[in-house]
Amino acid sequence: MRILFSYLPAVFAALLLSGCLGITQPTDKTINEMTAQHFNQEFVGLFSVVSTTKDNGYKQNDTHYVAEMTIHARAERNLEEYASAIMQDSSLTPLEKMAQTVNLGLLKLALPKFEAGDELEFKRNYLFIKTDNGWLLKKELTDNDKHPDSI
Repeated sequence: MRILFSYLPAVFAALLLSGCLGITQPTDKTINEMTAQHFNQEFVGLFSVVSTTKDNGYKQNDTHYVAEMTIHARAERNLEEYASAIMQDSSLTPLEKMAQTVNLGLLKLALPKFEAGDELEFKRNYLFIKTDNGWLLKKELTDNDKHPDSI
């Protein structure tokens, strides 16, 4: 009986470390990797991530975590070159090209002028949700998403 009780702290510690008792938030490594992947997919052909930094984070509840991020990204080309590449992309439908043109207009308004090779800083907030298979980056949060009822 004494031997059984001597193993209990070790068993409890192993369960805690293995995650069987629940992981309350994604790791910084997971956050940084998923953020970089999401950003690179969003700006494919225009920017690529140089580094990501988690500035802050907080739990909204047991399954929702918000990470406030700073992303440093290098421009692969300027907006005019990017727009030209989109217009010449034969794999895009006319509707997709029109949508990309609208997005380019918004980018032009939101970003400072930059050239290929320039490094820009982006501030983004991302919502991570806890799933059966671990944490998943669900979406980038906007100002409208910051109200608790909107998630």
